[in-house]
Amino acid sequence: MLGSLLSFLFIVNLGVHGHTYTIEEPDLLTEIEQKAQSPQVKKEISARLRKSYIADIYLPDAKVASKNYLEMKYEVPEDLIINGDIVARRGQVINVLERVKLTTKYLFLKEHQFPLFLKLSGKNKNIAAVIIQGDLLSLTEKYPGHMIYMGSRQMIDKFQVSRVPSLVYQDGLKIVVEEIPYVTKH
Repeated sequence: MLGSLLSFLFIVNLGVHGHTYTIEEPDLLTEIEQKAQSPQVKKEISARLRKSYIADIYLPDAKVASKNYLEMKYEVPEDLIINGDIVARRGQVINVLERVKLTTKYLFLKEHQFPLFLKLSGKNKNIAAVIIQGDLLSLTEKYPGHMIYMGSRQMIDKFQVSRVPSLVYQDGLKIVVEEIPYVTKH
């Protein structure tokens, strides 16, 4: 057994029989980098990136000032256990705002309504703009010191925002959705 193992280790080169051909494979990383440097690809990436900053969710404009109050209640689907302690029992209804506070006010608006955000944020720095229609990139470039976010259908549905501009904030154990009429020339 040891002899066959040693003889196997001494066989290093069995020789070459027939024709051999060199195979050159391109370096994949180099090819990707070269293609990414092409002007056409750069232009396409830039256009896609630019398009990703365009918000386009339609909501009608607020015509009348109003306030709606929401409760953020949640029914626990199964016992919620953290570190061995039961925090909430299955079927228990809890008010989320007792445990999590909404510390920022959110102004849902369209790009052409942005002057209202500037006016309100001048009085209260704890306001964030949530753009539902418009160019988020140009706004963030023009106003770098402000909190400006892109709105989503999920946020709109969660806060039951139905018209813009709407200011969303916490008041005690309720969420207030305040519609603010704003007339602009656009």
